Amino acid sequence: METLTVLQICGLLGVAGYIGSFMAVQFDLMRGDSCSFSLLNILSAAFVLISLTEHFNLASALIQVSWIVIGVSGLLFRLLRKSKNGDAIAKPA
Repeated sequence: METLTVLQICGLLGVAGYIGSFMAVQFDLMRGDSCSFSLLNILSAAFVLISLTEHFNLASALIQVSWIVIGVSGLLFRLLRKSKNGDAIAKPA
């Protein structure tokens, strides 16, 4: 039986994160517009991207980088929108 490498484990963690976040949204355990969903997808893409250093695939790498960029952009958008509304940053007394 072949032992898994650290890079293969990273890839499997990424797959588990993608499937877990999608399942959580489908079963109303998580909102698709939540920071948790974005963070889980960013981490999942990062793990899969790391795993690609063992067996590189350009198309897959581009998808993972795109997922990370979109996820980080969405998080920043959400945080900026909240701070504009005064929800994210506590106002001094």
